[in-house]
Amino acid sequence: MTYTEQKEREHRFALALRMGLPIFFLSAVTLFALLTQKYTTFASLLILSIALLGIMVYFIFYLIYQSTRENITDSITHTFTTDYFFKLASKALKKNTQTIMMISVENLWSINERYGIKNGDRALKSTVLKLDQFFRDKGVVKLPIGRYKGGDFLLLLAGEKEQYRPLLELFLSKYQNYVDNEIEIRLEAVMIDSRLSDSIELLTSRLYELHNDRIGAEKEEYYSINELEQEILEALDEKRFSIGFWPICCDEYMLFDTTVKLIDSQNRFIHQSRYIPVLNRLNKMRILESDVLEKLGELCESQNHNFILTVSSVTLRNPHFFEHALTLFERYPLARYKITFLFEEKEYCHQLERFAHQIAHYRKAGYKIGLDRLGGYHTTLLYLKELEVDIVRFDPLYSRNIKKAGYQNILQGLNLSAHLCGAKTWISMIEDSYTDQLCQSLKINYRQGNYLGKILTVEEIKGEL
Repeated sequence: MTYTEQKEREHRFALALRMGLPIFFLSAVTLFALLTQKYTTFASLLILSIALLGIMVYFIFYLIYQSTRENITDSITHTFTTDYFFKLASKALKKNTQTIMMISVENLWSINERYGIKNGDRALKSTVLKLDQFFRDKGVVKLPIGRYKGGDFLLLLAGEKEQYRPLLELFLSKYQNYVDNEIEIRLEAVMIDSRLSDSIELLTSRLYELHNDRIGAEKEEYYSINELEQEILEALDEKRFSIGFWPICCDEYMLFDTTVKLIDSQNRFIHQSRYIPVLNRLNKMRILESDVLEKLGELCESQNHNFILTVSSVTLRNPHFFEHALTLFERYPLARYKITFLFEEKEYCHQLERFAHQIAHYRKAGYKIGLDRLGGYHTTLLYLKELEVDIVRFDPLYSRNIKKAGYQNILQGLNLSAHLCGAKTWISMIEDSYTDQLCQSLKINYRQGNYLGKILTVEEIKGEL
């Protein structure tokens, strides 16, 4: 029996006592009062018995109803519900440092799709049992496990995260990819501790950010979550950001890819992996992208360079950004045809006709449009045939494996497809001369990487001419 199941039984027993004891005492007091009277008739005893029976039946039904309302565990996995887990965690966070760990069944959707919902539920139960047994074997007997949503489970452990890092690595080494009842189950895990915040909601949000950004998951944490959010908002309000310009070679004209970092009150950089999830959650990403676009427009007035600005697809469809972008050339007329909007999207836009219409307006106004992660996201390939785009960038997977013949063959096919659709091609992460020559032989239009040039600052860009 897992700790959560044991806790559920204790809760139900306590609930039964809480509801049953009042009935018992009421019955005992009433009978005592009745039997100690000098004159007690059979009729009065019968009436009292019927009344007590009615009260008892009422309380039994009330108990059944109340027990369903006070359910503290998930009916499928028998782990704590989100509400109860958050309540439990909030109390623990007030006492001392706690580590929150998130274990996710990454392929739950494909299990449900291929094997059915019941087998998906069995996979969840199997994961919970393995979690409980693993930590029980390691001395953590009372492990609170809560099901947050889908295949995501939250674990609450006392202490700082450093002491649980070896345990987590050992668990993943054993169960990251395991087979149960001939079904492959794939697990991923991230963790955080309460030194960053004493709010379980904020800690959970940060866990999802770490889950989506595994590369930046181990970055130094200078601030708590609340302080970081405040730093990001202040930097946004005061327009404190730094733009880096990475040269892209070569084709007919020079291009610069842009990378943006916010600057905190201590003059330190806030990486994209930290500020993008916060700005997305606060619905302020458009503001930053509009400010950066304004800065590039101003730079285009004095520099004869072309710039690529990465924007989110949501921002591109935002009417406020659309209006701001279309009026930019009234303030900076020389910026026309010098700025390319690069975007990526994992999920296909359900209003594609409207989106295509907006893209056409951007291009007509004087912007160029680029698609990112070709060959990585299936959506990029679909957009390539539906939208008018000027440039596409290959997924970094092909850059890292370009020396392999299989990747070269696929890259050659994707490159030809993009050219036939009227778009130029761009590959990043070129680190040596052999890779550079190989990309040229494949007739890829633009190449980018440390071998071809380092990131430049605004001052260096201005000083080039």
